[in-house]
Amino acid sequence: MRILVVDDEDQILQLATSMLESKGHEVVTASHGLEALLRVEDSHPDAILLDIVLPQMDGATVAQRLREDPATADIPIVFLTGLVDTDEVQRRGPIIGGQYFLAKPFDAERLHEVLTLATESD
Repeated sequence: MRILVVDDEDQILQLATSMLESKGHEVVTASHGLEALLRVEDSHPDAILLDIVLPQMDGATVAQRLREDPATADIPIVFLTGLVDTDEVQRRGPIIGGQYFLAKPFDAERLHEVLTLATESD
């Protein structure tokens, strides 16, 4: 599976890339919202791990633009955020407001679990 990871923190990009590649996934990265839209067009990912707080265009706007385009509307998106803490996600589950979320910090097991849920349900 090809996964686009979008985050403006290099450490998060490196960590997620390492975790996903160790599970056999191909990883494409972007460090801001506009770059994310370009990478989607270029790489046609199977899923997107998308930070909410990004420069140039926030993650919610990126997701909205992807949902408005029939060519990208069905790509599963998991929001990656420090705005929702791990305890809240554990209490409420990985879906908040109809969207999949993964709270920072995350581990490989949780990342794989949430991506699997998102890709199997879409």
